Amino acid sequence: MSMGFRSRVISLCIVIVLLTATLVLGILFSPERLQARTTGKPLLGQGLQVVGIDIVFKAEALATLRRQTVGWEAQAEGGRVYPASGERLGIFLRHLAGLTRGRLASSDSGHFAELGLGEDASRLVLRLAAPKGSAGTERHITLLVGKRGPSGDEDYIMVEGENAAYLVRGSLSFFLAQEKSYWYELHVLPDDVQGSTLAAIRGTYTLSRNSGTQGAPWSLEGDSAPANQTAAGAMANALANLEAEAFADPAPADTSNATGGAGRLAIEVSTHEGKKYSLSLRPGPESGKLLVTTSWSPWTYIVDEAQLRRAILPLASLRSR
Repeated sequence: MSMGFRSRVISLCIVIVLLTATLVLGILFSPERLQARTTGKPLLGQGLQVVGIDIVFKAEALATLRRQTVGWEAQAEGGRVYPASGERLGIFLRHLAGLTRGRLASSDSGHFAELGLGEDASRLVLRLAAPKGSAGTERHITLLVGKRGPSGDEDYIMVEGENAAYLVRGSLSFFLAQEKSYWYELHVLPDDVQGSTLAAIRGTYTLSRNSGTQGAPWSLEGDSAPANQTAAGAMANALANLEAEAFADPAPADTSNATGGAGRLAIEVSTHEGKKYSLSLRPGPESGKLLVTTSWSPWTYIVDEAQLRRAILPLASLRSR
């Protein structure tokens, strides 16, 4: 066999091998095969220990949330730090863990902007704890969230670093579009205060449980008329669940004293365990809003007056007819 013929045979074999490899790779990494391998798979890994969350909604920094030894905190403008809602963050993280990849929308970077996944895409940065025993630093995963999908409950989503956009059911964009205050812990009273654990409410009148025990009927001290149990129970629940709209930012100067001041109202609540919390109410920065300070936290809350009307009923509404 001549050297020229042998070289041609070898060259032909190489070409055949390359064509075969190209064909196989094309099949393995075709959009159809990629979709078949990823559809229904979790969007994120399992068991992620999230220690921080940054939310950027349409290029605007919305929330910076960090896990603390106890609970979460939200970092606000000017270096201020507010308590974050552990309940809402827990719901959000469970929601994230349940998201799965749907239909592959595009693996062509030229089409990502059409799906809302360009530079102005909303971003969700999940900061993860370094593995135990490792000297590594904090890692992070970034999700880009684009337009809503055609069904209305899907979003176009990319994991940064992956060249693929998926339709993901679950309306993640709903969470990202919330106001900053959505992530704050804005319950005015602590968790141990519930309608069922309240023993007394003292202000311009005193509403207390007859025997001081949980579940006992409510009575109005010093009032000859019996208490309306339905109204008293509803008021106790509304007061225990009272949630502000925002923190006063910064807290307005308080020129009135603890018992005086025009339009000021002081209230004390006590639980069956003997814990007492005082609230002080005064006019807010605008009509229909009140400022509330408490004995247990350093923050001043802005509360809608309509909520307070349900939480602090006039004496006449508490009397049985």
